[in-house]
Amino acid sequence: MAFTLEDFAKKLVDLGIDKEITDRLIEYYKEVKKAHLSNKCKDVIRYAGQFSEAILTLIENKVSGKSVNVDKVEFEKIYKKILNYPKSNAKDEILTLALPRVARSVYTLRSKKDVVHVKTVDPDFIDSVYCVTACDWMLSELAFLLLKADEREVYELINSVLKKKIPLIEEFEDGTIVFLKEGLSWADEILLALYHYYPQRLKRQELEKILKTSSSIIYTYLQRLEDKRLIHRTDEGSKLTQLGIKYVEENLLIKQENSEV
Repeated sequence: MAFTLEDFAKKLVDLGIDKEITDRLIEYYKEVKKAHLSNKCKDVIRYAGQFSEAILTLIENKVSGKSVNVDKVEFEKIYKKILNYPKSNAKDEILTLALPRVARSVYTLRSKKDVVHVKTVDPDFIDSVYCVTACDWMLSELAFLLLKADEREVYELINSVLKKKIPLIEEFEDGTIVFLKEGLSWADEILLALYHYYPQRLKRQELEKILKTSSSIIYTYLQRLEDKRLIHRTDEGSKLTQLGIKYVEENLLIKQENSEV
């Protein structure tokens, strides 16, 4: 069974971390990843800054045993306090030095967005790439240091938030899925399956099993979808492009939501 953000949060609380701090950390991390998936660079940077605040409050809570008001975070004050904690081993160095410094770098990027820049190229995209990577690293280090998670669990943790849950699909314990709407075309079912499992690639054989149809039909529609730039294919399987994600969200999911109103 995959190691999810919910598992991660529960284990932190079991470890004694304040639940409100943990909930806020998970909330901001999810927003960072969703914004990144939608190419909303400014939102990535904004939520990454809030995630960094939550990281500091969690470290302070863990080391001192005292709770922190997550709605009134004095970033610089907590940052300097954490840096001054004694460091007797490598774990302490990462927890009270490396992690806070990365958090501060992200927080600085968020803060500088209020400044007017003279530029020929908007740096938001580059900054957002750094921010989402930094958030992944910080979350991973917490899992390694505090929960003693292994590499597989951390990989599952980082990717679990990207897996999309949609009302048109129901997934069962054996890993199979059922489309809950009649009349979908083969192309739409393929797109929805790829959307559901994103960012994982699905091989043609996996799509055959999911859609319960022939290899020739799958092959034909994969070619058509690739020609429309809605999917990307490699030997490892097929995956939605950003254009494909947009198509699913704006055409298939919105239509479903509207039909339920």
